[in-house]
Amino acid sequence: MKEQADDFFQTKKKLFDHMSGLLGSVVPGVFRQFQMYPLPEGLERLCGAWLGCVVNKGGNDPNQTNIHRDASEALYGYSCLVSCGNYTGGELILYELETILELKVGDMILFPDAIIHHSNKEAQGSRGSVVAFTQENVYNYWNREYNMILRRKMRGKSKSKVEG
Repeated sequence: MKEQADDFFQTKKKLFDHMSGLLGSVVPGVFRQFQMYPLPEGLERLCGAWLGCVVNKGGNDPNQTNIHRDASEALYGYSCLVSCGNYTGGELILYELETILELKVGDMILFPDAIIHHSNKEAQGSRGSVVAFTQENVYNYWNREYNMILRRKMRGKSKSKVEG
């Protein structure tokens, strides 16, 4: 199993580098800050800027997901989703933003999936995704060990917790 995982990360390195470049161009301050802190012993960055990824094949219904937030991921972090498969439909619904996005195979979206409820419309064919993320406990580790504080400028507010 480890050999399969190592092979996956090696063959997808360019993809994760591209995803990391997107993060760096959209929120350069967050990207730089996340790269400056070392990881706990035994961990390595296999997914570019992120520490983990999931390959979604759709769960119980391979073409649709239930409405959810990724609550174990960093509240102030960003995840990057890459759409894959051979399908039509399957639009990404971002509920708080009241937005529906048509994602074609290979399209990427970067968003704070821990705070935005999301799901997909039904797809025809075989729809999947690769999602890169970092769990909240890593940010908590950086805060404990290195005093890292995330700050974000938010419209209409002078102070908040994450800066992008």
